Amino acid sequence: MERKGKGNRGGGLSRRTFLKAAGMAGLATSTIGFPAILRGAEPKEILVGSIHPITGPVAYDGTSLAQAIELAADQKNAAGGIKSMGGAKLKVLLMDSEAKPKVGEAAAEKLIRDGCICLLGCYNSPVAMVTTQVAERSGIPHIITVAVADEILERGFKYTFRVQPDATNMAEMTCKYIRQLVEKFNLPLKTISCMHISGFGAVVYNKLVKLAPKFGFETVGNVSYGFAVSDLTTEVSKIKGMNADVIVDVGYLPDGILKIKTYADLKVEPKGGIIGCANGGFSNPSMVKELGRLAEFIMDGNYWHNPRSPLARSVIAEYNRRYTKVVFQSHAVHAYNATLVIIDALERVGATEPVKLRDAIAKTSLKEHIAPGGPIEFDSTGQNKNALATLQQVQKRDIKVVLPDEYSDAKPIYPIPSWSAKS
Repeated sequence: MERKGKGNRGGGLSRRTFLKAAGMAGLATSTIGFPAILRGAEPKEILVGSIHPITGPVAYDGTSLAQAIELAADQKNAAGGIKSMGGAKLKVLLMDSEAKPKVGEAAAEKLIRDGCICLLGCYNSPVAMVTTQVAERSGIPHIITVAVADEILERGFKYTFRVQPDATNMAEMTCKYIRQLVEKFNLPLKTISCMHISGFGAVVYNKLVKLAPKFGFETVGNVSYGFAVSDLTTEVSKIKGMNADVIVDVGYLPDGILKIKTYADLKVEPKGGIIGCANGGFSNPSMVKELGRLAEFIMDGNYWHNPRSPLARSVIAEYNRRYTKVVFQSHAVHAYNATLVIIDALERVGATEPVKLRDAIAKTSLKEHIAPGGPIEFDSTGQNKNALATLQQVQKRDIKVVLPDEYSDAKPIYPIPSWSAKS
């Protein structure tokens, strides 16, 4: 995977800068474990653009996405490349968005100028809003790896596709799972409040307000906060004062860790618990490692891998053998799957011409992937209509799927025990 940025003459992020920023000496060789396949003359390369935040406050998450794309591409290359194109190899060009829309926009423009046949990105919804606009204007397919905002696909774009569940699915399924817990454990829960980061968190909150009544819940209020905060005492005190039965929490990894610490310090213990929705921290192994006992029993309605899938288990094992600084997490699932979609489309169409590739992606019916749910198939807006959010819970320092039953690898522990009861 080639990194392009300010650290080299081409105007991209140099390999050395990337490795230093991400703390990933283990990426010194981009094809570890994948020997080159010799077939006489080397077939041409197919350039794929990857735009993710690999520096800044969400660099860990962005790096996990970039690594998953690299892994999927290298596995395909090791298996002989794109066979319908004479074994052509994939080459991933990575650019750092810094989680900033303007930086992401410039990265998209450069990658297209450099000859990328598609773009993958971007983790942050505000960044994906502009990179997809660039791709649409240029007539280049853009597959969203992670970016939850429904609005991205509500602009009538023809070249944008998303493999992950959108904000509506996340909010609806989280409310559905809370209702199932209420009924299973016979708890009289009626009200929800929401603590959320601005930006995509506000998008998810607005969906919760609309969808919660469908499942018998009233949303009584919300508290928002900005990006890269260092203290949330005031905000957590406000959400505690709302006295809702359930606090639904939306955010990223750094603020998620900060919130859990603050919830515990202020003894915020709603009877229905604190449950994440599309939360970048609550289903993250890094949070579990950082918080230890405080992370125990935390729940999150989010995307995840299919724990019953042999393919998913194989991919995770290979990923964690190869990358040791930034381990496999939920975000990597859809970056890997997005790359599989591109590979599948290239194999079927046997060409990189943008219109043909776009049409092939639109006709995708990909059964072999690593997420829960049916085949990856896109509706008329570009949304994967079979994408499914699941409910995760931290149990014995491991993240388990607890709902729905057909994809679970553990039973839910509910109500969530108090902070003092965690060990």
